[in-house]
Amino acid sequence: MHRASISCFLGVLLTTSLAAKEPIFVVYKIDGPAHDPARQTYWYGPFSEGSAVFDVNGDGVLDITCGPNWYEGPDWKKHEGFRPSASVKGEYINNCGEYAVDVSGDGRLDLVSAGWMENGVFWYENPGPEKASEVWKATKILSSDWTEALLLDDIDGDGDPDVLVNHWAKKEGQAVTWLELAGKGEFKVHELGTDGDVHGAGVGDLNGDGRKDIITPHGWYEQPADKSAKWPFHPDFRVEHTSIGMPVIDVNGDGLQDIIYGQAHGYGLGWLEQTAGDGGGKRAFRRHAIEESGIVSQAHTLVLADVNQDGKLDLVTGKRLRGHNGGDASAFDPMGVFWYDIRGGEFKRNVLVYNHTFWYPGKESKNQPPQVAVGAGMNINAVDIDKNGLVDIVLSGKSGLYLLYNRGLPPTPKMN
Repeated sequence: MHRASISCFLGVLLTTSLAAKEPIFVVYKIDGPAHDPARQTYWYGPFSEGSAVFDVNGDGVLDITCGPNWYEGPDWKKHEGFRPSASVKGEYINNCGEYAVDVSGDGRLDLVSAGWMENGVFWYENPGPEKASEVWKATKILSSDWTEALLLDDIDGDGDPDVLVNHWAKKEGQAVTWLELAGKGEFKVHELGTDGDVHGAGVGDLNGDGRKDIITPHGWYEQPADKSAKWPFHPDFRVEHTSIGMPVIDVNGDGLQDIIYGQAHGYGLGWLEQTAGDGGGKRAFRRHAIEESGIVSQAHTLVLADVNQDGKLDLVTGKRLRGHNGGDASAFDPMGVFWYDIRGGEFKRNVLVYNHTFWYPGKESKNQPPQVAVGAGMNINAVDIDKNGLVDIVLSGKSGLYLLYNRGLPPTPKMN
């Protein structure tokens, strides 16, 4: 391509990008594993794949927890070893996502977490500002094997968060289970059935009756009006090895709720369009591809957030690094984190980070060489962490803990 052609192409690309008003994100690496093979540590782990954002020490500033450590905002001072049951398992930390919940009812946010490699779902009690860096008391909520991940949502509509437990595959004695927060450190266990108790889960009002349902890759459980009644299971669709979560949203604006999903250990993203079916009350779902290229793979976690400040929810996802120790087809592809502008049934992909971060001197980047890949682990936090009215992204994976600062729409202001 001639130089003039290249200049023309770049000009069109830049003009298109600015016209679309895509926000600018600056990537900041907070922590990561040391690449020291002699000590069995590598750039791809071990490191926690779960993180949470909340005010840990009660000073009014948001902090970040990530496996066994928490990081004090706004400068991310590291406090090590506060959380038990986040043990090292080869290149993994035993942590399949963590979420902030006031379990004890004392007004302080605690943590709920689980790991695939050890039995149990646990909550960890926040001991208060003076003892925040000490070891938090761990209490087992549920005996659970093959716990692939957790989802936090107000499932029963009573105003407080509940926990949906997802299992990697069916196992004797286990079922699709959600945990109702009952206050004062207690949870009520609800087992719905074994149908759909496989990799992938979501929560949302799929049938529009005002009650949230539970989504599985093999169908959905309908929440009944009578809280003591059985949840009917509807095998209306079937996909395999899907993401956690599977967001429920009206994608195409037709008034019916649809389902978005990622291929957690393969290539691609898709959505299930809810249709009127046969007109006899039976629901039907039509599958659509969002991504079939090799760009997006191992989309293990999906979240919705208004990334571009247009008042509508967007989709955020990214590649999980070495989900099966390098055994997946896409394991050695470039890393990436993306957001999608949902436009009436169309999904426009936008790149947050692709392949690696760049180091350059100055206030906007504190990353030091070597350059490292940024990926999405077991849960993504979309939160205004610096309280400037813009959605930032906090995520952790085997390659480290990263904060993607949202600078806003271009032109962006000068740094202070």
